[in-house]
Amino acid sequence: MSLPAPAGLLLLFLLALPPLPCPRAAPTEEKSPVVITLPGDALSPLSDRELAARYLQRYGYLEATNPEAQVMLETPLKAMQKRLGLPETGELDAPTLTAMRTPRCGVPDVGRYKTFEGDLKWDHTDLTYRVDNHSPDLDGSIIEDTFARAFDVWSQVTPLTFTRQQDGEVDILIQFGTRDHGDHLSFDGEYGVLAHAFVPGNTPLNGDAHFDDDEFWTLGRGVVVKTHFGNADGSLCHFPFVFDGKSYSSCTTEGREDGLPWCATTPNFDQDKTYGFCPNELLFTYDGNSNGARCVFPFVFEGKSYQGCTTDGRTDGYRWCATTANFDQDKKYGLCPNRDTAVTGGNSQGEPCAFPFNLGGRSYSSCTTEGRDDGRFWCATTSDFDTDQKWGFCPGEGISLFVAAAHEFGHSLGLNHSSIREALMYPSYPDQADFQLHADDIEGIQYLYGQNTGAQYQAPISPSQARTEDEDSSSVVDEALDFF
Repeated sequence: MSLPAPAGLLLLFLLALPPLPCPRAAPTEEKSPVVITLPGDALSPLSDRELAARYLQRYGYLEATNPEAQVMLETPLKAMQKRLGLPETGELDAPTLTAMRTPRCGVPDVGRYKTFEGDLKWDHTDLTYRVDNHSPDLDGSIIEDTFARAFDVWSQVTPLTFTRQQDGEVDILIQFGTRDHGDHLSFDGEYGVLAHAFVPGNTPLNGDAHFDDDEFWTLGRGVVVKTHFGNADGSLCHFPFVFDGKSYSSCTTEGREDGLPWCATTPNFDQDKTYGFCPNELLFTYDGNSNGARCVFPFVFEGKSYQGCTTDGRTDGYRWCATTANFDQDKKYGLCPNRDTAVTGGNSQGEPCAFPFNLGGRSYSSCTTEGRDDGRFWCATTSDFDTDQKWGFCPGEGISLFVAAAHEFGHSLGLNHSSIREALMYPSYPDQADFQLHADDIEGIQYLYGQNTGAQYQAPISPSQARTEDEDSSSVVDEALDFF
């Protein structure tokens, strides 16, 4: 098996090549707006009353009912408003509707899951956990580091300890999934229920935490790209960075002949010469059964030849590839990592934006809001949207996995939702990448487990740098990786 060496391209020579001119983006003002319908995004929205009935039912304020029925909402609305710290009007006013449309935790505010039987706390303080799978949005080492930091939020104020295990039975099993992912609480796609967790107990689900992988998981400040190989020891990409006098805000293949995307890990590559390669299926895969081996293209699946990653054969929407030329014969595969321009939602989840792309006879070289009335940026994932109709939403700030995990682990330890908006355990996550526990959070967890008398609480900081562990190069090309 061979692969163009990531460093086999002599950049010293290529630095002398002039960069390609940057195409102009966005249509000119004198032209009329493009009128388009985005496939899969033309569903009729729920009426305010339907939205309210479904929300109140889902989160325990209203008995199961037909959202179309003329049920009395005043009493459950007041209960919901009181619980969320809103004015108790009993009406579908603006603050109430805003709260109902805000992405949040899927744990009900009233009542319990049917699996929530038994004690609401662990009977031991030395808890174990395992990360069952990873999201393509973040490097595995960043995900593991983020979960460890989220557990530390609670261990700082209690006697609890958390030990990660690679296999075997654990107290808290952590999984990413989409839609129907194996429990009785299906996820609902992007910008709805972000995650949920189960309180302590003795059933298989108790303590487990699930995260909706239709969300765009970050550390709360936009796309996070951990580099591989190169000379930056696994540092994160620095966006923007300067290469050959030009500024780049995403990974690029400029200066390379093998098509592998790379980035600088400092603001100025021309000055510092530090770089790494961005996640790409030609370098590695994750999960699957191939120990990180790269994709092999083309490959055969069910008698059909594939030239790129695909979601065919899967119901969860994850992109995958074979790691040999014939999956039907060898059954070897891995999941494809998301690139830094991977889209969410739409009909091309996980595929990268294709720049430039044609839309309404015009060429776009950046994400656009054209054709939308909600201001969300999107892009095509092929070069011709008019023909292929493939698209998704462009990466934004994303959802902080650190904050979401710290919240969900609170449920895994036995905490219910808080009515205090500033608390971590409020149903909607804090709109910030970093946070500190509210007195209400600390009081609740210490009521269950007592205080940590050996340490003073310090506000946690969302990781800006992942641990730079040595990469296992057994699954990729074992060649010299110097740039020069």
